[in-house]
Amino acid sequence: MAYFAVQSAHGKLGVFVFGVLLGASAWAGGDHSHGHSRHNDATHVHGTGEMEIVQDGNGLFINLYTPLQNVLGFEHTPRTDTEKVKARRVASLLKANGLFAFSPAAQCKRTGYTLHSDVLNPHAHGPADDHQHHDSRNEHSDLHAAYEFECTAPAQLKVIDVRVFRQFSGFEKIEVQALFLSGQVGASLTPAKSTLVIQ
Repeated sequence: MAYFAVQSAHGKLGVFVFGVLLGASAWAGGDHSHGHSRHNDATHVHGTGEMEIVQDGNGLFINLYTPLQNVLGFEHTPRTDTEKVKARRVASLLKANGLFAFSPAAQCKRTGYTLHSDVLNPHAHGPADDHQHHDSRNEHSDLHAAYEFECTAPAQLKVIDVRVFRQFSGFEKIEVQALFLSGQVGASLTPAKSTLVIQ
């Protein structure tokens, strides 16, 4: 069992007990302090990402974990001008408000985001982060992107279209574990099947 402490946009603390089939993990949605502790080399599989979604009242919290290779095409600190430009472009895409589309009736709007990456955002560490130092001996690097949304009509949230595949062709599969007001949902999303059905 993994315990998820979710800090909602209104400051209400909700604690969920959520069995994660992908393995036990903890996520502090309020402070996003687990930037890199979620993954290690054992789960670092190129082409595959993991997503955790928790709905807490009007709040919706989405965490995406992925090898940086899937979004950037490499995992080392950018060395050339071309790599630096690509890293800035990827960071902009991850910060843009177009990676997820929700049921229109739910009226969900993004209220915040955080990117944890030693390569894309090296100063985004929280106090509990495992600071990874990437050099020629260790080229593995992961990304944790955390997004917060507020939905005016949360009960009307029926589907989430995960548009990550459209923006980043490095993804072949994203394993999803989610806890909604209506219950738990697990799914394997692919470029051909990128919509998560909630009810």
